[in-house]
Amino acid sequence: MSIRAKILNYVLKKYVKKVRPSVEDRSYLEARKMMNQKGYEDTSSSIVNTSLQKFIFSKKNSKVKIDEIFLEKIRTLSFDHDGFSDDKCILYFHGGGYVAGSPETHQNLLISIAEKSNLKVYAIDYSLAPEKPFPAALNDAVESFKCLLRMGYKSQNIFIGGDSAGGNLSIVTILKLQEASKPLPSKVFLLSPWADLTGEGRSIKENSFSDPYLSYDDWLNTSKSMKKNVEQWYAPNQDCTNPLISPVFANFKNFPQTLIQVSNIEILLSDSLVISNHLKNGNNGVKLSIYKNLPHVWQIFEFLPESKKAVKEISNFLKG
Repeated sequence: MSIRAKILNYVLKKYVKKVRPSVEDRSYLEARKMMNQKGYEDTSSSIVNTSLQKFIFSKKNSKVKIDEIFLEKIRTLSFDHDGFSDDKCILYFHGGGYVAGSPETHQNLLISIAEKSNLKVYAIDYSLAPEKPFPAALNDAVESFKCLLRMGYKSQNIFIGGDSAGGNLSIVTILKLQEASKPLPSKVFLLSPWADLTGEGRSIKENSFSDPYLSYDDWLNTSKSMKKNVEQWYAPNQDCTNPLISPVFANFKNFPQTLIQVSNIEILLSDSLVISNHLKNGNNGVKLSIYKNLPHVWQIFEFLPESKKAVKEISNFLKG
């Protein structure tokens, strides 16, 4: 564990986790403010929190060209460079609990992945809840993949990736494509995927205290908070054991090659463990990489050496 990671964990615990509103007062707007999402910037935030947000979310200098395009009617950011492959690409789904985030909040991570893998990245601005609940995001994701096929990409040359809720969306998009007997991407990489939306994941109880910012110290409050996110905002009046909502309940057959990265101290550890086991039991190719003592989706914190290591692992997986 690097010194930078230790400092980051301390800052996240003190200035994000410890000031989190109670479950009853918590709103999806808090997540949008925390991610410095456009239109939801928090001018009343502490100096430390504001500085951290700028440090993480301000666009870094790069030769990668970012353009706003539309895959059908879905707003998308494309990350491209003259030296990138012409016939291969990444379709990326950002995290944010299905209620927050955008391609812009993840642009630095996507620049790094594009640079290291020499692949063009399409990051869609999929529908967010509660304004557009399940299955709106899933429909957007499936349609964006079909659009890439119509653009001339072969399915085996499309790689899907996502973090947290975007990891969930990556999995269920593939399940939905299988359900419709459509071509599949050849590889998928999942960064701390949120795969069990029932709020009953084993590591919620085991890691609620150790998780630097995604949880409450009281695991019962963490579970209640997750259930509120799903039952009130993302998937109201739905069965949360539906595999297209919680893919830990899915059967995995003929799935693309999969890379999963997760930290051992986060509340979504068990989600990754269960998905990895399901994939192995279904005779699918999967690599599970468990990093030590890092916050949820640490890959987005580019100043961490562990982030650089994770991005290199992703690029090697895609190139391999």
